[in-house]
Amino acid sequence: MTNDIIAAVLPSFIIAFVGYYYSTKDTKLDLKSIANLIYYIFSPCMVYSSLAQQGFQRSEFTQLGVSVVVLIFSLVLVTWFYVKVTSFPSKGIYLPIIFMNTGNVALPMSLFLYGQDGLSKAIMFHLVNVLFLYTMGVFIVSRRTNIKEFFKIPFVYAGVLGILVAKSPVKLPGGIAPYAAMVNSTIDIIGKGAIPLLILSLGYSLKRTKIADLKHGITGAGIRVILGPLIAFGLVAFFRYIGWSPTGAGYSHAVLKSARTTEAIIVLMGAMPAPIMSFLLNEKFDECPEIAASMVLMGTIAGIATIPMVLILIQRFIMT
Repeated sequence: MTNDIIAAVLPSFIIAFVGYYYSTKDTKLDLKSIANLIYYIFSPCMVYSSLAQQGFQRSEFTQLGVSVVVLIFSLVLVTWFYVKVTSFPSKGIYLPIIFMNTGNVALPMSLFLYGQDGLSKAIMFHLVNVLFLYTMGVFIVSRRTNIKEFFKIPFVYAGVLGILVAKSPVKLPGGIAPYAAMVNSTIDIIGKGAIPLLILSLGYSLKRTKIADLKHGITGAGIRVILGPLIAFGLVAFFRYIGWSPTGAGYSHAVLKSARTTEAIIVLMGAMPAPIMSFLLNEKFDECPEIAASMVLMGTIAGIATIPMVLILIQRFIMT
C-alpha cells in the first residue's frame, strides 16, 4: 500500500519539478497567459465535469465546509499566539499559515488517489477555502474586503452549474441528449488538461520565491503542514463521535466508502502547504511578501516528505 501511495503522489511532485526546471531554462514564458487558460477555461471545465458526473450531497458539502472553517480558524488562533510570542510586526504571516493549497497539487492528488468521487469532494472543499481566501484573507492583509472578487472567479459558476446539472430531475429529449452528451464529453476532455497544467504552473511559479527569513519560513511551513493534518484528524474523530460520519454496521458499502473518502479529503487538504496566492496577496498589499514566499517554498519542499506520511496514516486509520 505504501508503494501505491508513493506511485500516486510522486507524479505530482515530478511534474512540479519539471515546471520548476523549465522555469530555469525559459525565463520568457508568458506564465500569465497560461494562468489565464487555467483560470478561465481548464479549471471551470474540470469543476463542472467532476460535479455534474459525481452528483452532490448537501450534507457532504456542509461537512466539508465546516472542516474548512475549523481548520482556518484553529490556525488563526495558533498564528495569533505565534505573532504575540515573537512580536512579528506584520499581519501577512497569517495567510501562508492558515490557508491551504487546495488547488495546484491537492486536486490532482485527490483524483489520483480517490478517483472522480475524491476529486468532486476536493472541489467542494476548494470552493469554500477560496471563498475565505478572497474575503477573510484579503481583509487580513488590507483591512478591507471585496466579496465581489470571489464572484468574478469562473470556476464558482462552473461549480454551481455542475451541481444544478447533477441535481436536476429533468431528462433531455432523445433528439437533444446525444448533442448534450457530446458537449459534456468535450468539457470533460478539456477539464482533464487542468491537472498537469495546475501542477506545472505551481512548479514554474516557485522560481519566483526566495528564502528571505529561514527561521520564520521553516516555522510557518511547519505549523501549516504538521498542525493542519493533526487538526483534520481530530475533526474526523469528532465527526465520527457525533455520528455525522457513518461507521460500523447498518450502512451500505457505498455509503461507508463515500464517508471514508470525504474524511480522507479533509485530512489530505489539511496537510497541504500554503498556496502561491497567499504570497501574491501579501505582495499586492506589501505585507511581508518575502516571508510569505519563504513559507510557501519551504512548505512545498516539506510536503514532499509530510504528504506521503499523512497519506499512509489516512490509509491505516481511515480507509481500512
